[in-house]
Amino acid sequence: MDIPKYLSHNPIVVVDYSSKDSIAGDAKYLSIGHATWAPNRKDYSAKIFRKINEGKDDERWSRQSEELPLWRVLDLAILLVSQINNVPSYLEESIVADRKESYEDLCAYLAENAIEYTPRLNELKRILSKNNHQDTPNIFSYATSELSQDAIIAWILSWADPSMKIYDESLNEVATLLLRKFINEPLRDINKVKIRKQWHNIDIGVLINDDMFLIIEDKTNTSIHDNQLERYRESANKEFGGTRLILGAYVKTGNESLKTVRIIKETGYNVIERYQILECLSMYSGHSDLLRYFKEHLLEIEEKTNSYLTLPPRKWCWEAWEGFYRKLEEYINVTDWGYVSNPSGGFLGLNWHWIRVEDDVSLYLQIEEPDKLCIKIEYLGNKDRRSEIRDKYHNIL
Repeated sequence: MDIPKYLSHNPIVVVDYSSKDSIAGDAKYLSIGHATWAPNRKDYSAKIFRKINEGKDDERWSRQSEELPLWRVLDLAILLVSQINNVPSYLEESIVADRKESYEDLCAYLAENAIEYTPRLNELKRILSKNNHQDTPNIFSYATSELSQDAIIAWILSWADPSMKIYDESLNEVATLLLRKFINEPLRDINKVKIRKQWHNIDIGVLINDDMFLIIEDKTNTSIHDNQLERYRESANKEFGGTRLILGAYVKTGNESLKTVRIIKETGYNVIERYQILECLSMYSGHSDLLRYFKEHLLEIEEKTNSYLTLPPRKWCWEAWEGFYRKLEEYINVTDWGYVSNPSGGFLGLNWHWIRVEDDVSLYLQIEEPDKLCIKIEYLGNKDRRSEIRDKYHNIL
């Protein structure tokens, strides 16, 4: 390392930061070492070593290389994370911008550049968790069925009834927040909440006040089938005969393709994804282990899903591939992705760029985890010509 050791800040622990500095690129090293302001006593600081005019004759270390007391580094991190997650911190931060648009632009920037922050936040959480003694068994590592998830969601929503407030005010607030998110409609005060489980095959039914019924279709890793969402609404309309407003929420804690999300929304159901549930659960300040375990279970799925950002593909788990596929949908016109079964055990595949080359022949591209990028041939004609068509286009390719 060519880090300078002749300055008042004497490096002790150093990171070669030149390849990790994202867009800016001028920071070359991060250091924890002896503080400049305390040459004759033990005091330590963090410093960013920056270069100017790199690669030119007058290349030199910048005088704008910042040095901060260690606790200020942590306070800056807390301030940034509070804005990323939109959660107030003990620092009691205030918005002082002269223009409202300035704060809105900041929030938009943080959202648009989440790919830079998420891996760093996940790494910080991983390191901190080593010291939190939270390695106790999580019930949701064993209760993995959709029925188990039905139970925890129904249990949480039951706390939205106002009578529960005296037992755990924070849980009542979280449950009310979650229920309002499921409804996604302007709602007066919630005066009464009653849960129905597996009524007419509906996973969870929620009777709200005296004039609303919420259908909740809850999924972990499976998806919709057999027009079930429409059938549930028909059952509810038949039961209540216009006396209640019928609403639907499709809840998915696993990963869903954007194509499927669009199809579900077209049925009139509100789609609730994992991150939205986590937003509500993160507001809890009480002591319920059950809610904490469920939140940690969802966070684990979230971290696995986002791990494609920091791990090489050969180390991606199933959820990481799903996260990668979901991100690809934002950039290319994906036809669909999901589990593809075959005699050898199946794979998680994504296909796109379909081209019809004959009336009954199409070509398309497909990724198959863990290690294949394929050009596929779809033939819908006479079965006796399959080999002929396959050989023809194989030779062309």
